[in-house]
Amino acid sequence: MPAEIRNAIWKLVLGGKVYRTNWTGRFHPSPLEPKNATALLRTCRQIYSETATMPLALTGFSVDSVFEAKKSLRKLKPHQREQITILHFEFSEPHMVKGLHESYFKEESFVLGDSLPALRELRICVFSAQDSIMTREETEKAAHECPKPVMQDLSVAVKVE
Repeated sequence: MPAEIRNAIWKLVLGGKVYRTNWTGRFHPSPLEPKNATALLRTCRQIYSETATMPLALTGFSVDSVFEAKKSLRKLKPHQREQITILHFEFSEPHMVKGLHESYFKEESFVLGDSLPALRELRICVFSAQDSIMTREETEKAAHECPKPVMQDLSVAVKVE
């Protein structure tokens, strides 16, 4: 089977998951995820060699603050952090997006490029569009503007949901 087709299959099987932090600061899959999500890697040596780095590279890692990101990512091994390409910041209220301001990154001594060198996508998810402090347009603008200073030297796509 051609490599392009195999890679497409691997992405469908191993990708699209989101790991969230819990109260311990460790990342965990959704309870809805199958328990054997990486069983494919154990089928044979060739498949393992072709797919070993894919689960981390194709998975989103979700946090709700800069402090939580630093704390949770620190619990991963360096070679694991080097494979992460998608980071989610999830906020329950629109005004919480301001927590991505440059000062919070400096306060926590958290440098995105150093912590996640393979980062290619930063998703900012806001679960409530209603807020007495910020309108939807202000929220979207803040979501794009707040993290800009800490991503100057990175080629990271910012997506707001």
